[in-house]
Amino acid sequence: MTGFLFVCFFLSGATALVYEVVCLRILGLVFGHTVHAVATVLIVFMGGLALGSAVVGGRTPRIRNPIQAYGWLELGTGAWAALLPLLFTWSATWYPDLFRALGRSYAVLPWIQFSIGSVLLLVPTTLMGGTLPLLSQALAGHESRVGRLVGGLYAVNTGGAVLGAAMAGYVLLPWLGNRATIETAAALNLAVGAAALIYGRVRLARREAIDPATGRGVAADVREASPSYERPLGVPLTVIALGVSGAVSMLYEVTWTRALALVLGSSTFAFTAILVTFLLGLAGGSALYAWRWGTRRPSVAVFGALQAGIAVLVVPILLAFERLPELLLAALRWSHATTFVTWIQLGLSAVALLPLTLLIGATFPCAVAVATRGPLRVGEAVGQIYAANTVGAVAGAVLTGFVLVPAVGVHAAIVAGIITNLTLAAILVATADLRPPWRWGSVGTALLAAAVVAAGVTPWDQRVMSSGPAIYVGPYLRSAEASSASIGETLRSQQILYYRDGRASTVAVGQAGAHRYLRINGKTEGSTSLDMPTQQMVGHLPLLVHPDPRDVLVIGLGTGVTAGAVARHGIRRLDVVEIEPAVVEAAGQFFGEANGHVLLDPRTRTLIADGRNFLFTTPDRYDVIISEPSNPWISGLAALFSEEFFRLTRTRLRPGGVMVQWIQLYNLRPDDLKMILKTFQGVFPETTLWNVSEDLLLLGRTEPGPLDLGRLKTRFATGRVADDLGYPGNEAWPSVLGFFALGETDTARLVADAATNTDDRLPLEFSAPRALYLETGRENQEVLRRARTSFPPALAPGSHGELDQADTHYWIGMGCLGRNAVDDALAHFRQALALDPRHRPALLETSNLHLRLGRPDEALPLAYRALDHGPLRARTLHLIGRVYVALKSPDRAREYFERALALEPTDAKVRSDLSRQLKRVVGGGR
Repeated sequence: MTGFLFVCFFLSGATALVYEVVCLRILGLVFGHTVHAVATVLIVFMGGLALGSAVVGGRTPRIRNPIQAYGWLELGTGAWAALLPLLFTWSATWYPDLFRALGRSYAVLPWIQFSIGSVLLLVPTTLMGGTLPLLSQALAGHESRVGRLVGGLYAVNTGGAVLGAAMAGYVLLPWLGNRATIETAAALNLAVGAAALIYGRVRLARREAIDPATGRGVAADVREASPSYERPLGVPLTVIALGVSGAVSMLYEVTWTRALALVLGSSTFAFTAILVTFLLGLAGGSALYAWRWGTRRPSVAVFGALQAGIAVLVVPILLAFERLPELLLAALRWSHATTFVTWIQLGLSAVALLPLTLLIGATFPCAVAVATRGPLRVGEAVGQIYAANTVGAVAGAVLTGFVLVPAVGVHAAIVAGIITNLTLAAILVATADLRPPWRWGSVGTALLAAAVVAAGVTPWDQRVMSSGPAIYVGPYLRSAEASSASIGETLRSQQILYYRDGRASTVAVGQAGAHRYLRINGKTEGSTSLDMPTQQMVGHLPLLVHPDPRDVLVIGLGTGVTAGAVARHGIRRLDVVEIEPAVVEAAGQFFGEANGHVLLDPRTRTLIADGRNFLFTTPDRYDVIISEPSNPWISGLAALFSEEFFRLTRTRLRPGGVMVQWIQLYNLRPDDLKMILKTFQGVFPETTLWNVSEDLLLLGRTEPGPLDLGRLKTRFATGRVADDLGYPGNEAWPSVLGFFALGETDTARLVADAATNTDDRLPLEFSAPRALYLETGRENQEVLRRARTSFPPALAPGSHGELDQADTHYWIGMGCLGRNAVDDALAHFRQALALDPRHRPALLETSNLHLRLGRPDEALPLAYRALDHGPLRARTLHLIGRVYVALKSPDRAREYFERALALEPTDAKVRSDLSRQLKRVVGGGR
């Protein structure tokens, strides 16, 4: 009997975790991924478990056949779960309508989310919550010690949850998608329920055959009067203490997940590894308690010792945690293979989590053993205690996510958890049946330890915690090798200006020389150096193309440079949606000069919200929408590259509206790039692609329309685009055309056979992390280059004349250099020279490119042709000197460097560059 029910409960635990993972994903698509939205789903899910445990547990003494009752609960869970895909679809329709019907107030939005979540999830979670009390009661007559019984059941069920988490994250969701994964779990629930019903009926028939009068083969009520080993205060105190312990356990789960994400990265595979490890520890701890202590006398003192043990184990992990990035980088020296990385994620998660989760897992069966008054009331006790533990966990999640982490940070929140564990241990031991010296000595030791932890544990090094070791493996290892420094010294070489654990992310601002960079969970999301061209062009491009842009929406603030670029144009309103308040704070304080203090612009409205949820609920329409999220390998962000998201953005565009979507070309397989392009182009058939450095901008229009170069020229001037871009080669409007990559026809042809990224499957979320360590930038640019058959994009009547000028092609070529397209730049410089053979800037750049490509023989005559007595003379002499260096003629090189230097007596930068070149040549000559 026991073996069969344990197998059923194992499978039940697996399905429950699958439901939790998938429901969080699906409701995240509707409610968004804000802390409020995620907390709402967790509160409903765990609240249902607590409700079911309390209600069903209270009725177990009166249930004649708990096995059959368990079977009905499993059948009910499976039946409701089978309806969930349909219910989720309906909720996506009700949600925005309900929001608008209630006055479009964001104050009531969490209550709407809670109501919908309750309708969807409260029934199945309540049914799930009742299973543990029923099986505990069913098996009570076959086990003399409650601790062993409940510990075994809890271990088996949580072990099933480990399997469910692993299968959902690594197998089912990548292969089947959300809907099919839920249906698979529902089918398993139905099978388990049917098997339990049959088994329960057979078992009851056998028992009635033994004792027709009572249906009980064993006079189990003899044990009803088994004594409680604790004084009266011990039982209620243990239940309350378990609730507090549940809150602290959830605090640890939230905070250690946040901390480990900084080390392991934020991919869905990293979070799966963390969840699997946490659950594995809970299962193992419960199993160890059942095996080693399940037959011993239960005691409040043991429960207190577990609390103290948790605190004792957390302290060394907390102290040594900032060394974990060094272990990760050392391990990844060996391999970047996906399977190897997965095992490293699991291994480092185990190092950080297993010790404390083993003891956390032992607390539940220990508390049940203390609080249970006898075997015939095991189900009732288990129901009450499980409900208390779950309610505590809900409170811990809310308190940690909404209060502790934003207020004091992840590290300090963990310290608060340690102090709570030690204080709880002191209270429990103070009420235990121990000799006074042992009792009060233990209490004093626990309280003293809490004081030492509060005063003596120093925070983590912000430079290490914001370094993103899982993301920048190659750069850190190369830097350490080049400087002969240790990995730890390399990580600590950064300068951090700002560091904050926000509601959803850890945000940092660093300084490198004269430039600053913004990091979110260790990933650089913008800077004032290499990222500037992309950040600015994302903002300028749609405003240059749209016929009359008035209202603009930017999803994702970052450094604010993109929003600042938008604000340079004559718009009426700019809405910026950012999910993390700390990002807004960092952008305003440290990037104000770079973004033109856009957050202070009266036209700017900054909204703290999930971008997708905002589009779901807002009634506003926009002329331009710019979506600039982070990379799609980050958990949850693939949903901002899905077909449904792009369709949602289209519904929020006015006629003639323009949508721009950013995507990186690096660390992204060509098939995934084509998938994103296919998904976007399927919603916006009028799609053109624009390439800036190793980034790609997808520009979609709701209506077909050629590019008006006259309007682009005017907008470039009135928007002060040249001043904003502020880097060589972009001083004139034709340089914008240099970023053009593919037109509408070429884009459609490129993605004709590509897959689509949909909300149900989200294949991008599982394929993108596998390319994190691949160098794909050049490969993807080559894919785009081979796909292009025409230039420029479709032009409005009267625009073609602008292309018949040497200056136009020269500046287009300079724009091409902005995206490192050397061949394209050379082609435009040659066209400029075909129109004007004496066009000196084109001659100079053509010569410079030949030299860059290792062809000094071709570079020299072009440089001589460019030589004149105008403002470019010093630059040309400098170039000729460099050519002679390449030709191994140091004397001639020195001659031209000296002539160039003589022409620049006032320009300090030019003099410095020329002096350095001259010293190099003179030194080489000696």
